[in-house]
Amino acid sequence: MRIVVPVENRKGLESRVCEHFGSTPFYAICDTDTGSVSIVENFNRNHEHGQCTPTDIFAGNGVSAALCNGIGGRAQRKLQMQGIEVFMAGLAPTLGEALGRHAKGTTRRVDPAEGCTGHDCH
Repeated sequence: MRIVVPVENRKGLESRVCEHFGSTPFYAICDTDTGSVSIVENFNRNHEHGQCTPTDIFAGNGVSAALCNGIGGRAQRKLQMQGIEVFMAGLAPTLGEALGRHAKGTTRRVDPAEGCTGHDCH
């Protein structure tokens, strides 16, 4: 499975998970089968609120899930329209911890009706 996680820096599994999916500086694309992690820059991070295009950045990478600490409703819907399931990592501080929680089944699938509507939701 390939999972995308918004991260604040390029420190591999020690990368800090970013609380804002669309305006994150980087995305980590993680392959749970091979253990590989590649980190790509988010060139669209300074967009207007609600106007992010997250799937443009990692489209074609076989991503089937997004793991995050916070995500807006529009970004969530865009991901789900691309067949990417969205999970909440429970405010995991690092990429490694977020992936560990997901592997243990302790992350929560995001309901299509929920999503952040500002910066006070997480």
